[in-house]
Amino acid sequence: MKAVRIKSTGGPETLSFESLPDPKPDRGEALVRIEYCAVNHLDIWVRLGNVPVALPRILGSEGVGVIEDLGPDTTWEQDHSVIVTPWIYPNDQLHQPANAYAGVVGVARDGCYAQKTCVPLSCLRPMPKALDPQKAAGLTLTAATAYHMAITLSGIRPGERVFIAGATGGVGLTAIQICRAAGATVYAASRSPEKRRRLKEWGADEVFDTSGDFDKKIREATGGLGVEVVLETVGKATWDKSLAILKPGGRLAFCGSTSGSDYTINLQRVYRNELALLGSYGATPVEIDAVFRLAEKGLLESAVDSIFPLEQAAEAHRKMEKAEHFGKILLSMKD
Repeated sequence: MKAVRIKSTGGPETLSFESLPDPKPDRGEALVRIEYCAVNHLDIWVRLGNVPVALPRILGSEGVGVIEDLGPDTTWEQDHSVIVTPWIYPNDQLHQPANAYAGVVGVARDGCYAQKTCVPLSCLRPMPKALDPQKAAGLTLTAATAYHMAITLSGIRPGERVFIAGATGGVGLTAIQICRAAGATVYAASRSPEKRRRLKEWGADEVFDTSGDFDKKIREATGGLGVEVVLETVGKATWDKSLAILKPGGRLAFCGSTSGSDYTINLQRVYRNELALLGSYGATPVEIDAVFRLAEKGLLESAVDSIFPLEQAAEAHRKMEKAEHFGKILLSMKD
């Protein structure tokens, strides 16, 4: 089979397109012939060495494909077209929350940057007939993460106002849809006029220009009060303004730090305004199922920016690192 893996950490040039033996599924596992897999910031963090892994490693935490083989004493009674979901949950249910202790496909074990991969059956979901395989390939990691932040942690209620920092990425675009489905008013921002236009098309109620004082404009739009919730995916570059637009008693849920994770915060500002800072990591099986239900109802979909052939994985990484994408970048296993 053909696969892309890293043997050392570093830049996109460390992604090596290789011929490898087909993997063999163990008990409780399936061999999946991958059709499309998603490129995520997690893959870049692993490649850079920010997330420790045993090398060599095939990257890629999610994708779609067809079950080709099963391990010993293993059965699969559903349709053979499947979605590979990212998280490998611990068997020890004393761990709470389970998502904080989950392993990840493409990190804890070889992933989906390959024509074939072996995964535990617990990572598979039958492909809903209503979903486009390309859109399903990159739905789970971003949408379930957004659901965990917006619904489970932040508890967004109808009529509340939400600002999404990093709205043009996969998490941000699915967060817009999830918040709208929950009855919230959604604010977003981008420096690009074209991306601002597209954010409106994807459901943002109002979109601001990040090249200006958009935090002040959001304050004005809310009558000086600020928003009840901020969903933060960017990190150091946007935290000052994300905190500035929160009303007293507001909640800030965060899951990413692509612009940097070292940030100095004034604790008085937090406790005097009774702000809640909610760290978010992954999602649970229940939340994954909720995401697919929303998708089957037509309330949620993944925006596909571009599709690269597997051998151009390095170019796909470069595009993501330059923030040139709007939505998901996929890799295709087709010749």
